[in-house]
Amino acid sequence: MKSRTPAKVILFGEHAVVYGEPAIAMAIDLYSIVSVEKSENLLIDNSPPDRKYHSFILTAYEKSGYPDPVHIMVKSSFSPSSGLGSSASVTVGTVSTLLGMQGRWSKEVIARISFETEYAVQGRASPTDTSTVTSGGAIIISRGNVENLLWSVEKNGITWNIGKIDIKPIELIVASSGIRGSTAHLVSKVSSFVTKNKFGMDIIREIGEISKNAIEPLMDGDIEKIGSLMVKNNKLLNILGVGHEATTRIIDSVSSFSYGAKITGAGGGGSVIILPREREKVIERLEYLRIKYYNVKMDREGVSFIK
Repeated sequence: MKSRTPAKVILFGEHAVVYGEPAIAMAIDLYSIVSVEKSENLLIDNSPPDRKYHSFILTAYEKSGYPDPVHIMVKSSFSPSSGLGSSASVTVGTVSTLLGMQGRWSKEVIARISFETEYAVQGRASPTDTSTVTSGGAIIISRGNVENLLWSVEKNGITWNIGKIDIKPIELIVASSGIRGSTAHLVSKVSSFVTKNKFGMDIIREIGEISKNAIEPLMDGDIEKIGSLMVKNNKLLNILGVGHEATTRIIDSVSSFSYGAKITGAGGGGSVIILPREREKVIERLEYLRIKYYNVKMDREGVSFIK
């Protein structure tokens, strides 16, 4: 049995979501494929599992409750540690396939088990990535009330509400810095910044307001406004200390030809999302700088079975 699961981008609100502010994320048409078949011994990509390298897959297998050994195989069209939700995509794909083999397939159940998996491995996580790639389309995640509620996820007394947003189709360019950032390290770095600086929480709240203000232009397809908010969000992420010279270089190089560009995900490298005004010129700049990039659009389906 096989599952296909999209990647994701955070459009607005990364890091602030950890402190209860809303974030908006979108599934995109880059995919991981997880295949599972019964086996005499537990294997991952033809080898005995190693928790150091297969922590997400192993934990997903354990939490999915499948009773027998299996062989789990993973293929992905995008890089790990790039801010595109690679661990969430593989985790959701693994959980989806194993639940499907048990006749327990449900997107809400997949999202819950996948979040518990990421939380167990990382020690601290929000359901943003796992819910986005499970659901497909665009979602808002908030500790407050949301419209078009898909499901709620609770952990340690905190409840996140995940709602669907019906946004107009937008086509982005995702540019990879080639620098692998550590989500755990960057979340800790922001926590330290917020604790040590009186205005730290002001920055967090301002990012949250940007997320709220982005809903209407996303639904209306107001590209100019979306781009302007992306620029503001990115400046605040840099103040929090999650920027990197490699991502700044990419953003500066395409600013004249784009409505807006920003870090997506944890930062510290990873990827940049670009809303192009002049697509060919953006691509020309990225190719001149030898930057790996993807032309992406929204994936509406989320996790699904494939033949």
